[in-house]
Amino acid sequence: MDAISGKAWIFGDNLNTDVIHPPEFFSLDPEHVKAGLFHKLDPTIQPSLEAGDVLVGGHNFGCGSSRETSMQSLKLNGIGAIVAADFARIFFRNATNNGLPCLVFRNAHDKDQIRAGERVSIDLAASALETESGATIALERPGAFIRKIWESGGLLAMLD
Repeated sequence: MDAISGKAWIFGDNLNTDVIHPPEFFSLDPEHVKAGLFHKLDPTIQPSLEAGDVLVGGHNFGCGSSRETSMQSLKLNGIGAIVAADFARIFFRNATNNGLPCLVFRNAHDKDQIRAGERVSIDLAASALETESGATIALERPGAFIRKIWESGGLLAMLD
C-alpha cells in the first residue's frame, strides 16, 4: 500500500460516528450496514461512493461512540483513507485496527485547498496528498508500527 486515490468527500468539524453510520442501520446484514453510511446526513452520498474514495474532515473526526458498525460501513464502502485536522482517539484506533488509514494534515488549513469531488492521491511513503488541481499538501508522517498495521490490512491480519 503505497498510494491511495479517489474522489474527495469534504466534511466539517466534529463529524460524529452516529452521523457517519446512524443506529437504525446497525445489522448483521452487510448490505444494510453498507447502505447506512452518511444516510441521515445525505442519503445520496453512499450510492455515489467508489472504492478508494477519500474522506476529508476537520477537527475531531469520528467523535462519539466507538461502535464497530461505523468502521464496518466505511470498510464495506471501500473508503481508501480519511484525512483530517485531527481524530477522536478511539475512532483513530478503530480505523487503524481495521486497516483504514487515517492521516492528519500537517497544517489544518490545507483542508481548504481540496475541492469536493476532485480526485486526490495520497502518497503514504512521502506523507503527501496531491489534488487534481495540482496542490501538494503535507501530511503528518505516521509511525512505523501504524504503517505496518495499515500495510497488513489491520491489526489482526498483521498478527496472523
